[in-house]
Amino acid sequence: MSGGVFSKLDPDIITFHILPHLDGKTLIILSSVSSQFHNLICSNNNNNNSENLWRNICISTWPSLAITLAVPDFKNFHSNVISILPGGYRTFFSDAFPSINSPDLNVINHPPSPPYLIRFYFASDMFLRGQPQPFASLRGTQLLHTEYAPHRSVPECIAFRFGLNHQKHKLKNFIKVKKQGFEEYLKQNLTFSCVVIETKETKRAGSLFTPGCKPVEVKRAATSGRVVKVIFETLLPSLSNFYTQMIKCRTKVYCYWQGDAEDKFCVGCVSSTFKDMNGKRLWERDAAIIILNAIINGERKNKQN
Repeated sequence: MSGGVFSKLDPDIITFHILPHLDGKTLIILSSVSSQFHNLICSNNNNNNSENLWRNICISTWPSLAITLAVPDFKNFHSNVISILPGGYRTFFSDAFPSINSPDLNVINHPPSPPYLIRFYFASDMFLRGQPQPFASLRGTQLLHTEYAPHRSVPECIAFRFGLNHQKHKLKNFIKVKKQGFEEYLKQNLTFSCVVIETKETKRAGSLFTPGCKPVEVKRAATSGRVVKVIFETLLPSLSNFYTQMIKCRTKVYCYWQGDAEDKFCVGCVSSTFKDMNGKRLWERDAAIIILNAIINGERKNKQN
């Protein structure tokens, strides 16, 4: 449909009957076509049409954003987190939908020095191929120290790890997974996403794992025959001569069969560790700065259809 034909339509027809049927990537492209489209798609008007449009798109992509949690930071996720971003859900989508590629290691703009404590918000979803609803959705926070305690003469080397807190507050569905051949089945059919949001220093978001990410490994946990570890990995630049040039974020999703039934397979918890390519664990402050750098300087690249 040409722009001339669009201009003859009532704005309400475009807003309520055309735009809601388009995906976020198409809306971003369309918003640059004309000032009319930009105002309809990107402007926060009195009726909040634009914000509602982007909210629905974000929730359809990351269902974990819609979880209602009875904990202080999550009682109203929009007011406490999303609304702090300059463009609300539109900014969130623009930041989080593209995958973050590692910046050129020779041309890195370091992020600003973070405060002593910095809080990251995480939203994570896992899908089974062919299913419209997520297999599991979780949200959590991580409060990180970014300075060494002044009384310590030697910094303590901390095994940095983040886990999605408040595990009881999650959308949990059961799926059927046969115990014979489960490794290959899960490796081919499960996908994972994890978005990190920072609301103080950067007021931006970024995908550590972009929607559709597949596991690199699936295996039984050594401690229990019913527990399965589904492992995802991504690489980020280290910003420190103390580590190798690239840092590996290794995320383990712990799943299990509830009882003996094969149709009661579910997610238990998610945790991640940051190590360099030689296996050295990161100090907490270094991990926080690396995440900030990925949010600020990581080049965004739209996923190909």
